[in-house]
Amino acid sequence: MRKRSGRPPRFAQVPNETVDDSTNLDLTALGLLTVFLRHKDGWDITLADIGAQYGYGEDAMAKAMGMLQVARYVVKVRVMGAGNLWRTEMAVYAPPATDAEVDELLAAIREEDPTARRLEVIEPTATALKKVAARRKKLAEVEPRKRARKASPTPGNPGVGEDGAPDSGVSRVPEDPGVSKNTVVTQEDKNTPAVADAVGKGAGGFASAGERDGAAGETGEAEGGSATSEPKLPGQRKRSPRPATTKTRPRKESPGFELVRAAIPAAVARPGTKLFPGLHRAINDLLDGNAAAGIPRRTPEQVIARINRRWYGEDADVRSAPDYRGCVRCTASGCTAARRDLENPAGCDRIKNRNSWLAAAILAQDCPDPGCEDGQIIGGGTCHTCRERAEERREAARAVAAASAKLQADTDALATARKAVDDWTAAEAAEENRLRAELGRAGMYGVMLDHRVGQHMAGWRDRNPRPAAPAARGTNEQQAVRT
Repeated sequence: MRKRSGRPPRFAQVPNETVDDSTNLDLTALGLLTVFLRHKDGWDITLADIGAQYGYGEDAMAKAMGMLQVARYVVKVRVMGAGNLWRTEMAVYAPPATDAEVDELLAAIREEDPTARRLEVIEPTATALKKVAARRKKLAEVEPRKRARKASPTPGNPGVGEDGAPDSGVSRVPEDPGVSKNTVVTQEDKNTPAVADAVGKGAGGFASAGERDGAAGETGEAEGGSATSEPKLPGQRKRSPRPATTKTRPRKESPGFELVRAAIPAAVARPGTKLFPGLHRAINDLLDGNAAAGIPRRTPEQVIARINRRWYGEDADVRSAPDYRGCVRCTASGCTAARRDLENPAGCDRIKNRNSWLAAAILAQDCPDPGCEDGQIIGGGTCHTCRERAEERREAARAVAAASAKLQADTDALATARKAVDDWTAAEAAEENRLRAELGRAGMYGVMLDHRVGQHMAGWRDRNPRPAAPAARGTNEQQAVRT
């Protein structure tokens, strides 16, 4: 993907309303958005590289990207340009994009690339929508509990805060008395009372029993209780010395997954081993279908055929071998050159990671119709788009063959004409040398010799006319062949 700014850059910082948008963003998504905003237009984006740089896995990066797409902080557009080749443009917004701005983005892409034949806004996946909905539901359940904790204590359990406000575990921010913050009292031993401070209050803000210079009301009963009674401290937070255990659900397997798994080339994943998460997810998307991404459901046999076409049809087994050299910068340990793609046709075509390459390859779609499999629509008939494109390719091949044949014929004719001229020139020189030698042996020299040779060669040229010179070589045929 290549990043573009949704709006002209104004500042490097993230707007405050975006930082405060906890409903749509978690900290990982906010961090990923910050990384996007930090880079200039034209930056090649790879979530795997960002995750490796900051220590996050592929699942975390995919989840964060999904949240950004759902909230429209990120808008991804698929563009079909010249040659019916697809590419992906990504626009970054903060705050989120509006419908009008998305329309402006599409108009800008069309203006920049007049060859663009089709533009599609890539909607968030069903998984991303589900995760965002679950998170919002969880936040909605947590909010009432937070409001309950911030509520004032009952009159039966008052504190000694300022202005008569209860102070049971809740203190006020000095700059704004209307803002509360929760405080927690900790003790080394639960049987040891809290140490009193300089004004006779305990460490948790409660009056200590037996103090002479304590808070007001310690010599008698205050409203709601006695000052000499044992203070009731807030509950203590207990932290287990053992690290918390994170429970994860096993990765689901779609019907027919094992059949597809058995057909995965051994060079990608040995039999009996777990698949790379991205490849596992790609196979499930093909078997189950993904309505959000426009991927229809496929049978296991169709997925296996798709894997074989990508892996063996694109020579992936050869291009992923350790001794394969896709460019001059390839070494046995790897390659640091840019990958070959539509925007960089001169890049290296070596496959560095078989799993990630195959996951991306089986999801790639040459035909604009996502339900097309080798010219056949899944659940339907022949793909008219593929048929038209095949006819276009055949017409182009015929035109190239005709131009190549004409170019070859012209080349042969040119070579024949040049050979005839060269032979005539050699014969002329030989005849002139023969006559000069003959007249020289007869004792003729000087001006008389040149005169006699000139007369003889003029007659020879009349009897042996010079062949026509070859025509100038044109470039139209060459241009046609290159096209």
